[in-house]
Amino acid sequence: MLARKIFNRLCHILECRYLPLFLAVMGILLTLPALRGGLLFDDLWHWAELAGPGQVDRKLAEVGIDPEKSGRLSTVLSELFIVVSPEKNLQQLKQYGALPWWTYDGFKVSAWRPIASFTHWLDYRLFGGSEMLMHAHNIFWFAAVVFFITILYRSLMTPRWAGGLAAVFFVLCESNYFPTLWISNRNLILSLFFGVLALLAHHRWRQRDSSGAGVTAVVCLAGSLLSAEAGAAMFAYIFAYAVFFERVSFKRRLMSLAPATIIVILWRILYNSGGYGAYGGDLYLDPAREPLRYLWAILTRGPLILAGQISSVPVDVFGYIPESMQSFYVLGAVVFIAIALFFFMPLLRKDRLARFWLVGTCLSVLPICATIPMSRNLLFVELGAFGLIAQFATGVISGAEWLPKRQLQRMAIWIFCVLLLVAHLPIAAARRVAAPITSSMIVDEIYSTMQIDSTPRLEKQELVVLNAPYPVAFQYLPFLNAYEGRAIPRAIRVLSPGYRPLEITRLDEQTIVVRSPSGNLLSYEEQDPLHLVYFYRYVGSVRGTGHPLRAGERFKLLDVLVEVVEVDDKGQPVEVSFKFVVSLDDPSLRWLQWDWKKDSYTPLEVPTIGQCQRISGPF
Repeated sequence: MLARKIFNRLCHILECRYLPLFLAVMGILLTLPALRGGLLFDDLWHWAELAGPGQVDRKLAEVGIDPEKSGRLSTVLSELFIVVSPEKNLQQLKQYGALPWWTYDGFKVSAWRPIASFTHWLDYRLFGGSEMLMHAHNIFWFAAVVFFITILYRSLMTPRWAGGLAAVFFVLCESNYFPTLWISNRNLILSLFFGVLALLAHHRWRQRDSSGAGVTAVVCLAGSLLSAEAGAAMFAYIFAYAVFFERVSFKRRLMSLAPATIIVILWRILYNSGGYGAYGGDLYLDPAREPLRYLWAILTRGPLILAGQISSVPVDVFGYIPESMQSFYVLGAVVFIAIALFFFMPLLRKDRLARFWLVGTCLSVLPICATIPMSRNLLFVELGAFGLIAQFATGVISGAEWLPKRQLQRMAIWIFCVLLLVAHLPIAAARRVAAPITSSMIVDEIYSTMQIDSTPRLEKQELVVLNAPYPVAFQYLPFLNAYEGRAIPRAIRVLSPGYRPLEITRLDEQTIVVRSPSGNLLSYEEQDPLHLVYFYRYVGSVRGTGHPLRAGERFKLLDVLVEVVEVDDKGQPVEVSFKFVVSLDDPSLRWLQWDWKKDSYTPLEVPTIGQCQRISGPF
């Protein structure tokens, strides 16, 4: 009797008319620790671009990597999210050493997100670059997402408390914290905000034949796409809506999709014509230029994302395991999805809304398969997954007619339902509360891979790092030092990743050779099942496997000639020589090596001529 009263009370709360506002406030409270997050990673580039010419440290200009036309709105709208581009900055970053010597010359990470860019431009015009206020800006948009996503769930789902439950799942999801913490990741929150409004307006248009709502849906879908490429995932839900909600002819269903289809096509044409996209590494794939790799990514990454979203197991775990174990992890994800579908099937057979959530969820996975599985990219997937889970749990608890008649089957479904609720309520709540701590630990770990003692003398020195654990982290170092008013190295030279043991030999006064005694320099050795080295290699690719090197290939940098001496059968470097313009003992060179036992950089004693020295790897 008491349990029934408690249940009825909870249902009453979830049906409360003020629930959208209450959950929005709850989202704000859970995200308040982000106010102290500071500038992270790409935020530093944005600072250099947006702070204005008078505020950007002159030292960035001295080393040749300062943003051009800093602070101009026209440039910001078109270039703020161009991280690396062969046409814009790749060679400058490579010559300075912010990108390592093995970076593919066609490497590109370039996005067009004018709406998100405009909000960042406003940050520096309205808030003077205040870190806390910029984080508060992120939190505001997240609260707006929570508010409207609650309205969306309650507009589509019955009983009314089912929509409230789905919204609670969303608020408690740990994956939502980092996009709110990371200022430059605001684009994802904005994209979801406009996407939710688009689906709400589309629903109103189709249910009430409101032409104003139809126009609003198209405008909001465009806003979602112009905030982030992830907005393409919202078309998945609009498509699923036409399939499962429309009760009209096939032709009229197609016509209902026409406005959204046209917007997506126009956006893609503009996106491609501007030269935006990602190519050349393994972190991002270009579906148009690499269709086979993208198809394989869908088959391998798709199950991971779906299984992780339903089970609440972070998909980021995949990046911490070696390649030899990844296939087993994917197989486990496929098995879990099959089990989940088995339990969901009675509901899916009877309920078109459940089918809408499932198809929308599955199709929304496709765009984000173009990058490695990361929890922060799952906002659009959460939308459908939580709707499906909440509807399933509602049916089980209320004894819906779709439940099997056999007692054993009902018991199994009840157990599965309880497991889902435990995963997405108490466990999710605990992880959500701990998210600021875990996020801080991850950020600190990455920052440690570029943490160098910055003495004034460093401005006249070239930083030579033998074995960086996460080489691409050095693309942030000059901007971080400029922002904090510390000395910036004259140049950076990362000779090799620190993924495995190395042998270094000094040939003469100016030349040193780096060799991998087993495997190649860009791959890791596999021992422990979970290790940071797998993660660093996973997210740090600047030269995809489809762009091999050749023995004898040379790279002329400003003060060093890099020559690939030997490659393996896949075109990956095994031995590389570096000839500097000065003696290796010259005080203008500051030599460092990464010590995996201390998780920090220590001075490297350069070997004498003819001497060979072995450097330990991570294991």
